[in-house]
Amino acid sequence: MSLKIILFKNKKLTKRVVIGFLVLCIFFSFFLVYDNFSLDTEKISVDSEKAESLKGLKIAHISDYHNRKADIINNALFDALAEEKPDVIFITGDLIDKNKTDISTSLSFAQRLCEYVPVYYVTGNHECNVSIEDQSAFDDMLRQLSAIGVNVLRQSVDEFTLENGTVLNIYGIDDPYFHCLYSSEITETTKELCAELDINRDEFNILLAHHPEQMAVYEACGFDLVFSGHAHGGQGRLLNQGIIAPDQGFFPEYTSGKYVKGDTTLILSRGIGNSIIPVRVFNRSHLIFVEF
Repeated sequence: MSLKIILFKNKKLTKRVVIGFLVLCIFFSFFLVYDNFSLDTEKISVDSEKAESLKGLKIAHISDYHNRKADIINNALFDALAEEKPDVIFITGDLIDKNKTDISTSLSFAQRLCEYVPVYYVTGNHECNVSIEDQSAFDDMLRQLSAIGVNVLRQSVDEFTLENGTVLNIYGIDDPYFHCLYSSEITETTKELCAELDINRDEFNILLAHHPEQMAVYEACGFDLVFSGHAHGGQGRLLNQGIIAPDQGFFPEYTSGKYVKGDTTLILSRGIGNSIIPVRVFNRSHLIFVEF
């Protein structure tokens, strides 16, 4: 075989490789755009003997907004709220982001939520970090949230009354990093925070708490239904398994959806926004509707 023929064949092979690589890059780019700028709406049902009087209640769960500026996501979220008509909305922390803090964006988002139904909110680790950098800005954010109608729960409880007269206990705890310095202290701190609430176990009690990995603590404290975020769905997902999550490490146990431990049910959102890692893989932004 002549050198000319060999070079010709290699040139054709190289061209095919280059074309194949470009096609793959285009496909992957479209996939990343879709995965990071579309909303996954999930409906989860909760059954409990203690919650018979809650039949028909619908809760919208939002977490880890990270002051995201993405109109396509926000519009899809508000369209879903308008269609589903929840009775109440829960926000479980990281409404803002320490790395790209934009409090005004988060306040505008929260204000628009309040136009629908009552909104309850607890802090996350990013709120803690922002408070460390600028306490006055954080305090002012909480004041503004309260002013626009958001129910801010910090080691407190609010009684939400349903149309049938049933009173629902909604508890909220601070992110544990407000009260400890190291991840090794989170579990003990969470126990102390939950113990302060002194719940009545004969009633149906809901807890809003940013950290899902503390599920065993929530169950031991007797909460019936817990809403959390923080894990970002494991950031990327393969075969429905999260890859890595804060305070859980690689292949985390709690990343998305519904988990049951004893008499306690955990509802975990994959979140809306991103933070340190700017992309999601097989892990779209997540809005949950919980129905009784």
